[in-house]
Amino acid sequence: MAMVTRCPTCAALFRVSAAQLQARQGRVRCGRCATIFDGFRDLATLPERAPADAARSEIAERIETTARPRASAATSFAESVTSRSPETPAVPAGFRVEPIAPPASDASARGGGVATRAEMRTDHGLSATPPIGADARFLEQAQAARRRGLRGWTLGSALLAVGLTAQATYFYRGELAAHYPPLRPLLLTMCEALECEVPLPQRPKLVNIEASDVQNVDPARPGVIELTATLRNHADYVVAYPALDLVLTNTRDHTLARRVFLPREYLDPARDAKAGFPAKAEITIRLALDTGELGAAGFRLDLLPVPQR
Repeated sequence: MAMVTRCPTCAALFRVSAAQLQARQGRVRCGRCATIFDGFRDLATLPERAPADAARSEIAERIETTARPRASAATSFAESVTSRSPETPAVPAGFRVEPIAPPASDASARGGGVATRAEMRTDHGLSATPPIGADARFLEQAQAARRRGLRGWTLGSALLAVGLTAQATYFYRGELAAHYPPLRPLLLTMCEALECEVPLPQRPKLVNIEASDVQNVDPARPGVIELTATLRNHADYVVAYPALDLVLTNTRDHTLARRVFLPREYLDPARDAKAGFPAKAEITIRLALDTGELGAAGFRLDLLPVPQR
């Protein structure tokens, strides 16, 4: 059996041997389009052609058949010359008529040329058929090696995908818990083992200040004021409570004082800041502040993300 492989680019078939495939781990170059490809991928076996002895006998028969018509043609030509001999002009006196024989060198050259061509064709006959068992074993080993390689790549790809998924889950655990609430218990269990937390997403732009006001609650103490504000979460999921950025200004809107309040400072003690701001919920906060002798005439209130530790 002969081993052949097919070029994936031009579909040309090439006969290969085990030594050629093993030399470069199956990498071969197409003789037609120069593409380098894996010879093991389309490796197959084909039956050999007829043995060399049959080819030699066929060549000998062709030589004998082609040689006979030439002899008959020479004979007919000689007969035609003989039949026309009476018409040959008379030979002048002093000349002898001798039979003209073909030069020995020409005959030998013709014969030698035919023999040489026959020998050349015979010498370039079909090569000996390699053992069928060896090719079959090599083909089986090559296919087994390819299967092992594919299994290794598949296992490696699966492990890589699992690793990337675990890494993404760890870094985006807060976003996953916010957008997929059923995953939060599982993420909390994971963080207990890894000693981490599941943070709530910081979305201060999705929390709106619906109303805010500053009033003097004690006329006897003009520096004591109360800040009242209503906050609403417009997100469809739980978010972290924002920080309050309060700026006190004078009559010219110049900054007199500024302070940032964290959720644990402005939320009611009954409300758990770690539980987050519920989706579509609204809360009202009240803060009593002692501004001393600043004499604030106005204020500005803004929302900021809570600084991470």
